[in-house]
Order: sequence, then structure tokens, then C-alpha cells
Amino acid sequence: MPATIDYYFAPISPFTYLAGDELEANAPAKIRYHPVDLPLLFAETGGIPLGQRSKQRLDYRMAELHRIAAKREMEINFNPAFFPVNPSPATKLLLAARDAGEDVGALLRALLKAVWREERDIANDKTLLEILAEQSLPESLLATSTTLSEQLEQETREAAAAGVFGAPFYIVNGEPFWGQDRLADALALAKKLS
Repeated sequence: MPATIDYYFAPISPFTYLAGDELEANAPAKIRYHPVDLPLLFAETGGIPLGQRSKQRLDYRMAELHRIAAKREMEINFNPAFFPVNPSPATKLLLAARDAGEDVGALLRALLKAVWREERDIANDKTLLEILAEQSLPESLLATSTTLSEQLEQETREAAAAGVFGAPFYIVNGEPFWGQDRLADALALAKKLS
């Protein structure tokens, strides 16, 4: 059976941003994209929202971000102007792009870059339209995305039922891998199975 990589992600996750384009550049298998509503996913799986975490957890998160960014030689603003931000508009836009057969990976990276490097508000329709234009994607995706709240909720609950509890998260033929630091392992398994 050929390998399939199910990729679960959120456009506000700095760890998803730090995964870069490694998945798309190295995947030996089909990638199925799954935008998730991260706050709902946390609620479904016992995750603790950032604002409710202890100082120790927040300090460790920041140390990890610094280490990963340095290791991957990626520029990142550790305290962006628009974070936390309502992820729903951007997440539904990714869903609309995926369902329309557009390059959802490129759009995801553009949205992540907007938050973590460019000080842009991805909850703002004007910003989302600008990003669509920059990616040469149809403006109509934004209007479509506004109708996808129920679909996003349903797909997020399905992700939780599949064992997903954070982002980025990869499932290769049923085997789960959580975090950008497990992406190499996920890719290795996909190569082995392909």
C-alpha cells in the first residue's frame, strides 16, 4: 500500500511555521492537508491554551522556539504584533483553498510568514485578500471560506478522533508524529513504505 501523509496544521502555530517547506520538498508520498481549529482541538483533547499555561511551560516554549529557529536558520519574530489572533478566518481560507484544489501548502506558509515575520493580522479580511493576491489565488476563496464554519468544526473533531492533539501533526499510514521535530521521522517512514 503506498504511503500517505496526513498533515494537520494551524496558521497560528509557530512550530508549524518552523517546519518550513520541508514536508513538501521531501515527501515521497501523497500529502493530504487538514487545517484544524486549534482552540477547538485543544478543548477536545485536553490541551492548555497559551494564556492559561504556567510560567515554566511558557518559558520552555520560548526556549524551544529560539533553539529551533537557530537550528533551522529561520527568521522569526518571537513576539509578533498580531498574536494571539483569531485563527478561524485564515483556517477556513485554507480549507476553501484545499477544497478548490489550490496549493494549500504555499498558502499556509504565506499565512504563517504573515504572522511570524511580517506583523500582519491574518484575522483581517483585507490582509487575507492581499495574501491571496500575492499567491495568485482567486479572491472568491475568501467568500467561500465564510461558509465553512461547520465543516471546520467537523474536520477538527475528526482530527481529534484520529489522535491529533496539536500542530503540526503528521500521520503516515496510521502512525502519528507530533511536532516539526518529528517530521524527519515521519518522512523516513513514508520513504520506507513508498
